[in-house]
Parts: sequence; C-alpha cells; structure tokens
Amino acid sequence: MQSIDIFIQSEHSPDIRAGVAEPVQNLAGLLAKFEPPIVLQDGQFIFLEDLAAPLEPDAIVEELLPMCPDEQGMASALRLHISRCRLVEVSVRFNAEEAKRRFAPGATIARVHHWAARRAFNLSPRDAAEHVLQIRGTNARPDRDVHVGTLTDGKTCTVAFDLVPRKRVEG
Repeated sequence: MQSIDIFIQSEHSPDIRAGVAEPVQNLAGLLAKFEPPIVLQDGQFIFLEDLAAPLEPDAIVEELLPMCPDEQGMASALRLHISRCRLVEVSVRFNAEEAKRRFAPGATIARVHHWAARRAFNLSPRDAAEHVLQIRGTNARPDRDVHVGTLTDGKTCTVAFDLVPRKRVEG
C-alpha cells in the first residue's frame, strides 16, 4: 500500500499541518516524524475528523482509513485533530433563539452548520445553504473544513456562533 496523506489541526491553531505516513505506522510514531515533532502533552487526545471518540496513540494508520471514507468510499488521507477537550460545547444563535450541543473537537464547521441550520433551527435546505456560521462578536466565518476545536482557546472547551446570511448587504 502507498503512503497516506495526513492533515492535522489542533486546539487554538488555525494552521493545518500536512505530512505523509506509512500504512503500518502507529499514530505516536507518525506524530514524532513531523518537523518539529508533535508531542502529545498530558491530557491531550487524538481525534479522527467528525468522529466522537478519541483514538489511542498506538492505533495503526491503515486501520483508521475505513473510518473516514471520501466521496468515492475510499479514504486517501487521514484528517486528525489534537485537543485537550474531549467535547466542545457549541452554541449557535439565530433569530433571537439559541441552541447548544456538544461536538468532538474534530467536528468540522460543515457538520456544526448542518446540525444548527437543519436540525436546531429547522431551515429548509435552500435557506440553510444561504446561511453560514460566524464566530459571535466577530466578522470571522470559518471555512467548512475547519475543526471546531481549533476555535477554542485551549482553556475552555466552548465556541459561540451566530447563524447569519451568507451575503452581506451593505447600503
């Protein structure tokens, strides 16, 4: 089997670190091969994108691939998240209502958006597509592939958003 692309996001860091792993490598060995090496601090966990349970550092890369299929059903890369938070408390405000839910730190903004727009606020697919998540109190609108755990401050495991129209009308 060929090498596998690895993409890592972590708490309170907008940068994505990219690397390559051998299929038989375990996660601890993979992290150590980054430059500079990624060393798990006491209390940090490794998550697979959009999955709730943390992974063990001795998990083998190729054994994780079936857990993260792409559009064609075959994973070509692993997208990991490193965080002290086991769960991130997410609150979303829309039309004077607020909804809260916990997500794994590796949950993507796309996943959080889907929950908020379609489930929490019952928007139609068309209306949901016309709204985005904006970090409360800012103009920042994270991309769909950003992990919600990157938006935490590393001390508290919370993030607050507003669900706002995609297009800004300025007059």
